[in-house]
Amino acid sequence: MLVSSAPVAKKRSIGKVLDIPVELPVDIPLRNDSSIDVLDILKTAVRDFNQGTIALGSSCSYKSSNHIYVNSEHFIKVPRESIYDAEIYQVLANWLRKFHDFEITGQWYLEQVCDDGDYHHLYCDLTIKKPDSSYLEDLLELLATASIPKLEGHFKQVFKYEEQLHPQEIWIIHFSREYYIVTNLYWPSEKLQEKGLNVIHFWHDRDFKNVQMSARFRDSSDKYCEIIDEIIL
Repeated sequence: MLVSSAPVAKKRSIGKVLDIPVELPVDIPLRNDSSIDVLDILKTAVRDFNQGTIALGSSCSYKSSNHIYVNSEHFIKVPRESIYDAEIYQVLANWLRKFHDFEITGQWYLEQVCDDGDYHHLYCDLTIKKPDSSYLEDLLELLATASIPKLEGHFKQVFKYEEQLHPQEIWIIHFSREYYIVTNLYWPSEKLQEKGLNVIHFWHDRDFKNVQMSARFRDSSDKYCEIIDEIIL
């Protein structure tokens, strides 16, 4: 199922919400089965990112785009993953934890014995857990302006976290300065999608004033859905 990519109006800022009394929380978007709508939550969170912080990432906390084209050039300074990780954690913690008592965990430390027989240290980027629930609702793995081999590696790596944490849903969230990422899309294999892997690509300009998104995911009825090039900001 292809979802329309019509422009979306900006929702109330979570930052502004923090100025209102705690007894007036922002509602959490839910699906028809009462599970949380992770895609809608992530879009709301991204709209509330601090634009100045993201822009500074290209000069103060950056990495090289290497051979990925950004503004028709190679080797451009782009924000590191940690910039997006900090922003999304802050928004989710201020919103879901402060007003709804969700558990938001960042950089969950895990160990696993790998093929070489040794213990390896693993760090899951973000997890979301409902209050009084015995299981994790969502596992989120972030990437920043990643190449196809890097994406492929994370598509598989995330299942190592899933084996230990057993979330209801798994999401790869890719923030990229590569303009064509939302139209010339790269998705995981059908096998990984069948295992429950959901993927979102966010493109943005240097100042984070223009943001577009494409996503492939399963909805509450277990149907495949695609959103192509939706305007977020």
